[in-house]
Amino acid sequence: MTTRGKGARQGSRPRSSGTLREQKRRIGYELLTQGRSRAEVARQLGVTWMTADRWYKWLKSRGKDSWHDRNRSGRPQKLSANQKRKLKRILKKGALNYGYPTELWTLKRVAEVIEKEFQVSYNVTHVWRVLRSLGFTAQVPLLRAMERNEDYIRWWIEEKWPEILQLARTENAVILFMDESSVQSQPNVKRTWALRGSRPEIRAKARREKLSIFSAVKLDGELFFSVHAHDLEGRDTVNFLRKLMREEMHGRKLLIIWDNASIHKAGNVKRFLEKSREAIITRLLPPYAPELNPDESVWNLAKHHDLANWCPADVKEMRRTITKELKLLSTQNERLAGAMRHAEIPLPPISQC
Repeated sequence: MTTRGKGARQGSRPRSSGTLREQKRRIGYELLTQGRSRAEVARQLGVTWMTADRWYKWLKSRGKDSWHDRNRSGRPQKLSANQKRKLKRILKKGALNYGYPTELWTLKRVAEVIEKEFQVSYNVTHVWRVLRSLGFTAQVPLLRAMERNEDYIRWWIEEKWPEILQLARTENAVILFMDESSVQSQPNVKRTWALRGSRPEIRAKARREKLSIFSAVKLDGELFFSVHAHDLEGRDTVNFLRKLMREEMHGRKLLIIWDNASIHKAGNVKRFLEKSREAIITRLLPPYAPELNPDESVWNLAKHHDLANWCPADVKEMRRTITKELKLLSTQNERLAGAMRHAEIPLPPISQC
């Protein structure tokens, strides 16, 4: 009679090599060889009767050593390692560089590249797997204006920005990044959780209301803002600059960094800046480069996180909620400073601001 080994006892660790699945199958073979029923084997090893029955049939047809997993070679890959490296280089250079009219890599376009370069045909589902294996993920692209001058933007970051920092130190000036934005009653919808097959609804008025907002941030994350129920004009710019002077002067000049918006060039703004040249210095950001302005990062934080999925009933509620959220945000200097560090401009450490 065959002696039952330790490995056949329920809950004991198998001593032989192989995967856990193989070891459980080996123990099942031993129990079946001892004459145990398939139901008893299934109950003792925690498997289904069908699994135990399959083991029984394999034991009879393939022999007692058939408890090993069979090697499965799988379908050979269509692209070699060298071809995948070449594909990755092509994709990293961009779709425009390859000849497409836009800088978007879609699954269809990548499939076309693979077929053209390597004479290999893939469906779009498998292209997704190939891209994942190369380290690519589906992402929302950044929108960049085609009018951008990349060389000038690079020069501004490397040459002009250090000059502005030095000017602030020489003039003992407070640097403020200033920008304008707007918030509409139409909700800025983000994803939410819901039961499968039951798409949630967010109800909002068809007529859109809008509020315009000035904001400015210091390098240490201090936020200033002003909310308006009309489109911003030059006089609003002057009033906001006066507000900054009252709140932030303390005997120091203000060095305002902003874009070339029309309300910054209005006649009354130019006259005010001329009269206030001993108190305010202004410098322009490169055109079409909002990613350089840390205030843009602050607005992304406010709109896409603090005001996401928000459906105001009317303009009064809009103004009340926006003012409340921005006041709360203005107290969170560390959070604001963290958001500002997402701007594509080298900011000095907060301790030096």
